[in-house]
Amino acid sequence: EVRGISLPGIGCNPQADVMLVLDRSGSISGGEQTSLETAAHAFVTALAPSAPGVHMGQSSFATTGSLDQTLTGDGSLVDTAINNLSYGGSTNLFEGIDYAHTELTGLNDRDDTTSPDIMVIITDGKTNEPGSEANARAVAAAEAAAARADDIEIYVIGVGSDVDATYLINNIATDAAHYFAAANFDELEAILEAIANCEEPPEPPPGPVALFSDNFNDGVIL
Repeated sequence: EVRGISLPGIGCNPQADVMLVLDRSGSISGGEQTSLETAAHAFVTALAPSAPGVHMGQSSFATTGSLDQTLTGDGSLVDTAINNLSYGGSTNLFEGIDYAHTELTGLNDRDDTTSPDIMVIITDGKTNEPGSEANARAVAAAEAAAARADDIEIYVIGVGSDVDATYLINNIATDAAHYFAAANFDELEAILEAIANCEEPPEPPPGPVALFSDNFNDGVIL
């Protein structure tokens, strides 16, 4: 549970196809870049990609977006893509989502009945590319809607005070329960690990057992 929101973790889907979508715009400082990458690596570790298990890939966005790693069962490839991020520029959320959506519906995507599609977006600002901010918001919302229509579950983590949480909840995330607010990049790791982990519900306590002797009135309830 993070900030009062509980969802089954991604790890409850042992064969999920997961795309991590990372903001690498110029508003992210050097120290924040380190925190972002540390948290992203921890997320990869928590999901532990493997050939028969979870597959992961990664896209990112600044002034333009890029597909940095296709879906793979090799977590080291995702870690390398995270390490190779290059920061600077504006915020083109549309292209980050578009690359992830294309990958989750392309040749590397497995059968969704056994490998559900999941997108995890991290951003620290308001989308402002391509074109005007109004256009950027419209095309990102349309792309997220198209992804959700293709049965892609979308988690969003908004970092800091410059995000428009209402826009991200109403237009990008699957629903309000799939949106998480991080005060800063230092909070990311705990949120991502909570999203990744699958905690089994506790076993219910055993019901009362009645033990009876041969005498009716000697019954004992345990």
